[in-house]
Amino acid sequence: MSDITEAESVVVGREACPKCRANGNDNSGDNLARYSNGGAYCFACEYYEKGDGSASAEPVPSSFKVYRGSIKSLDHRSIDTKPCRVYGYQTANIRNKDIEIANYFKDGKLVAQHMRGPDKTFHWVGSPRGCELFGQHLWGNGGKKIVITEGEIDALTVAQMQDCKWPVVSLPNGAAGAVRDIKNNLEFVSSFGEVVLMFDMDEPGQAAAKSVCDILPPGKAKIASLPYKDANECLTKGSSRSIIDAIWQA
Repeated sequence: MSDITEAESVVVGREACPKCRANGNDNSGDNLARYSNGGAYCFACEYYEKGDGSASAEPVPSSFKVYRGSIKSLDHRSIDTKPCRVYGYQTANIRNKDIEIANYFKDGKLVAQHMRGPDKTFHWVGSPRGCELFGQHLWGNGGKKIVITEGEIDALTVAQMQDCKWPVVSLPNGAAGAVRDIKNNLEFVSSFGEVVLMFDMDEPGQAAAKSVCDILPPGKAKIASLPYKDANECLTKGSSRSIIDAIWQA
């Protein structure tokens, strides 16, 4: 992966979170992920430092009930703890059901949570209208390459394959909302030299990828091709190398 040396916003280390420490937590001293653009993010308490040189700031308190769970591996998806920790992807037992929680931000504020229940049941809490892409708060504007997937699980999968060092984000609302969600975050997406669209290999996913290409500057977007339906299915079926190949051959 040495060819990605020009990426400008990568994880460069982990350190103690000042907010967690003030509350007597983060005994391991590694809750805060520090990025090469100067920004930082704590997966445990959502403490946030901007990467544009401005003063550090915590997200504004959310106006909805925030669910909190634990950070752990997703064994049924072959996803390790590390990407879940970096992206703050949590698992909680709510009303006797294991629910996976993806946090969504806008301008440093936690605005919504995407709740994934058993049998692919989904619902939102908070207001995802106009939110950033999943994981966008982790990466500053600009860099050589970014991968955009259709869903959070695929984003975690691709992040795992790259040791969580290179920008990967996902759509909040899948293929159906791809154009709208990219338009809402067009400045961020367009700031990267190359945008790899790793959407699902079904008809809606590929149609959405082509539509997104039409709204990005000419020559910037590339469409990845996978041997299975999505990145996570490649991982669970033992074809993890095809994910990396798809990025470079897009």
